[in-house]
Amino acid sequence: MKKRTIAIIGVIFLFILFSGGDDNNSTSDDIKDEWTPMISDSYDVDKAASMSIYESLAFQGIDDATVEVTTERVFVKYDQPPVKSDSDALMTWFYIMGVAAEKAPDTDEIIIQMYAGREPLFEITALTKDVQDFLEYRITSDEFKTKVDVSAIM
Repeated sequence: MKKRTIAIIGVIFLFILFSGGDDNNSTSDDIKDEWTPMISDSYDVDKAASMSIYESLAFQGIDDATVEVTTERVFVKYDQPPVKSDSDALMTWFYIMGVAAEKAPDTDEIIIQMYAGREPLFEITALTKDVQDFLEYRITSDEFKTKVDVSAIM
């Protein structure tokens, strides 16, 4: 219940934060351009954490996704379901960051790639610690805004 309240409040702040966008080309190392199965077969992927995050996303209607949790990062690549407004998409980002920080708290960073109809749109990167700090009210929304990187994927 507490996280849902935070998510709703966070959406408002994230809408303000991400409404401008960024048109820089951005790709992350070790991230493939093609869609892969839901959970990678790589030896260093934490399959239990990956599946747990995927199940949480599927429960919210995001079932076309790839999730990989390694010791270094959580990577989520998903096809955005139809939304009514930009706020709904931002709420999805916030939800994914929160779930990733909760299910894989010892990772270094969270990388989210958003697609629409398999067309690349945005890459969102945040340190897991920053997401945890924001969810636990240790940093303000203004501080959190400066720590999240949003860029267009070309």
